[in-house]
Amino acid sequence: MKPIEEMTGIEKAATFLVAIGAEVASRVLAHLDEKTVFKIAQEIVKIEDLSVTQKEDLIGEFLIDLKKSKGAVYGGENVAKGMLIAAFGEEKAENILSNITHIDVEKGFTFLKNIDPDILTSLLENEHPQTITAALYYLSPVQNAKILKNLPTFLSKDIIKRMARLEKPSPGAVLEIVRVLRNKYEKLRTSAIKAEKTDGISTLIDIMSQMDPEQERKLKEYLYLKLPAISDKIREKLFTFEAVLNLTHREVQILIDEINDDYVIAKSLKGAGDALRFKFLRNMSQNRATSILNEMDNIGPVRLSEINEARNSIVQILRFLNDNGSIIVRKDQESLVE
Repeated sequence: MKPIEEMTGIEKAATFLVAIGAEVASRVLAHLDEKTVFKIAQEIVKIEDLSVTQKEDLIGEFLIDLKKSKGAVYGGENVAKGMLIAAFGEEKAENILSNITHIDVEKGFTFLKNIDPDILTSLLENEHPQTITAALYYLSPVQNAKILKNLPTFLSKDIIKRMARLEKPSPGAVLEIVRVLRNKYEKLRTSAIKAEKTDGISTLIDIMSQMDPEQERKLKEYLYLKLPAISDKIREKLFTFEAVLNLTHREVQILIDEINDDYVIAKSLKGAGDALRFKFLRNMSQNRATSILNEMDNIGPVRLSEINEARNSIVQILRFLNDNGSIIVRKDQESLVE
């Protein structure tokens, strides 16, 4: 992926929508004109990888731009303090802010709670002993014991002495420690594993599934006319044999009637999981379901190529029924209500 500073406005918009997730992205696109939606969709499908750091940088840049925008309304601790003093008086305002800051600090260390102590040690071991001591103040006793055991003896002894004398660290200092540890952890993660891969076409499918049906239809038509290769890839991802799982019971019944070949159904269900078998069999009469189960036993071992051939023929029928509006092929089951 391009560095953020080299992106065009449309590229940034597309990448930002990928970063914030399909549900929110679909809401944003609902407020844009068709031409802009089409342009952004074209850029989304090009995105192949988007690391955690890139996501954070992009969202951070967006927030900075938002603050710079004309007529922006600013907040912050001083603004909050002024409002609280006006409402409750200085003493109560200080107490409220203190509690809020405490919650922020606790929340800041939440991400460390499930990290392996060995990794925590590697994050902390090169920090100043005072910094390590302040960090341990907010970690659990179990984590502290393991970290102190992992650290060199001389450093552990120094930290234990500091902890014995430690008063509660200032929230500002602790929040800075949280920021440093989070950055170190993300760098460690991205250096240990490859950057998270983002399949642009799958992301676009996720966004489309959250769109208003009419907007989704128009975007599909645009892709079919202007980007047929992309349209075909989207169809391939949407139309799989497993997509039957996301059909309503009525839609499965329509599909079964259209297939009208129990041998094809029996062969396609060879090696299929229980969920797929159940989806088919529960939507037909008991006699027919029993007949198909017997057929599956009778045909014995079947080549994988034959099973795939039967399943592909069903997928073609799925496409036909979806295109003529008889059923709706969905990527997931979130919106199904029966």
